[in-house]
Amino acid sequence: RQQPVDFLPNCYGDRFIPRRYALSRSSRFKAESKPEGNTDPMKMKETPGYWRTHHYSTLLKGVLGLVSTHDKILSFRDGTSRQVCKRLATKRPLECVIRPTYNNLQKLDWSCKPRSRPIGFIEAVHDLPNIKTHYHNIIDWSFKGQIAAIFSKKLVIWTPNKDVIMGRRAEDATAIAFCPAGNRLAMATFTLNHPWLHIFEMESKPFGKQGSLKLLDPAQHFITCLTWDGSGQYVVCGFDNGQFLIAPNHSSAPDSPYEYYYCAHSTMIIAIRFSCGMRYMASLDDSGELYIWYWSGGQLTALTRWSSSMCAFFDWHPWREDEIVIAHSEPVMIALFHVPTRQSVSYYRREQCDCIVTTLSFNKISGELVVCLSFSDTSKQPEILVLASMDRVVDVMRNHDDSIVHLLWSPNGTQLASVGYDETLTIWNFFGNSPLNESSKKKMRSEPTTISNGSSRNGTIGGGACSNVGKGIPWELDKRNKDTTYRDLASSFLFKAMR
Repeated sequence: RQQPVDFLPNCYGDRFIPRRYALSRSSRFKAESKPEGNTDPMKMKETPGYWRTHHYSTLLKGVLGLVSTHDKILSFRDGTSRQVCKRLATKRPLECVIRPTYNNLQKLDWSCKPRSRPIGFIEAVHDLPNIKTHYHNIIDWSFKGQIAAIFSKKLVIWTPNKDVIMGRRAEDATAIAFCPAGNRLAMATFTLNHPWLHIFEMESKPFGKQGSLKLLDPAQHFITCLTWDGSGQYVVCGFDNGQFLIAPNHSSAPDSPYEYYYCAHSTMIIAIRFSCGMRYMASLDDSGELYIWYWSGGQLTALTRWSSSMCAFFDWHPWREDEIVIAHSEPVMIALFHVPTRQSVSYYRREQCDCIVTTLSFNKISGELVVCLSFSDTSKQPEILVLASMDRVVDVMRNHDDSIVHLLWSPNGTQLASVGYDETLTIWNFFGNSPLNESSKKKMRSEPTTISNGSSRNGTIGGGACSNVGKGIPWELDKRNKDTTYRDLASSFLFKAMR
């Protein structure tokens, strides 16, 4: 315990904390010794918390003996301070260790869970006659599994592996896009030299009976691409003059009556996409200029600009929203950029000028990058490369006869749809699990394994052996299921025989 002193220096040379002096109790509680005036302590006043004031709390503590007899002021001794400082000086300084947020044992260029081998295959090929390939947003795959496409002057909506098809006339349609929930479809048209925005309710019967119609500005310019934000409250429309509009969906955002226009681009906008967390938005025009924006509740703030001499393509990483892949079309150059630092993480440049990039997209499950190439040699089929890194090719898929210009993913990310200039749509099973095969297996397991004309479990019919001996499936049952599958596929006017 320290005693009151008259004078001490403020600090020593080896001390960084000012010295605290021991003060007498009377000086420390000088305010408590002031007279309180003529106040009746037994008369309660109406002021809230009056009995918790300083004077009454001091009085009650003194009466009840709650005042501590020891001084509670912290004391610092010179010897203790020297020992503590000495121990701190001998400790090893902190080291800054930068570790990735995922296990990158394979030393990949981006966060990825690649497949061990190429296991994708073709599930179906559909004909899309007279599809508007000169537009950039004429096909989409909804969250509920429906595919919408504009071809033959019609808007056709169907679900893969099902016979339910909806359609309506769409002669002047220029772009379509499903909302994130899949219950609304936005369609842009250009009629009477004015752009129009239709929003259809998918659950209405008949289709197109319920919805909304809005006339947009500017006049004499049509909408080239559409996209929804993650909440489904706003529709972003890109125009052929480089301007884009953010229109609120009044059914989802009734408190946002205003429309916001942005005029950053100088030529036609061909792509608008959001990052996975809806923090950033990127817009691209046909001259190769790409703008990255910060998105905040329907308003944009420009962050950076990237330009290319040739037409470019881009896509956001499926679960790292600060990474974006941008590709030159010719010569082929693919680069991964980190948006906050505006630096290139990795890139690939092709030395030969024998091909061009036509489109690209990330798989949201594995993180693999799908890149479509078209070759100058017309005898060579376009290729779909599946990359796990800039130097690692997982798979190469071929089926189209002409350049591939659209890539779509199913809601669960297991199926890939590719659309080319050959007016065909190919549905690929990306992970090797076919829903058709699974449904057929469940159907065969639910049906009996014997038939009435003397067949048995070992696969014999009338004493003759069949080709499915040992599988437990009668020959006639297997043939019937096969015929049914082919008949169902042939009944769809969209189906085209696999090559």
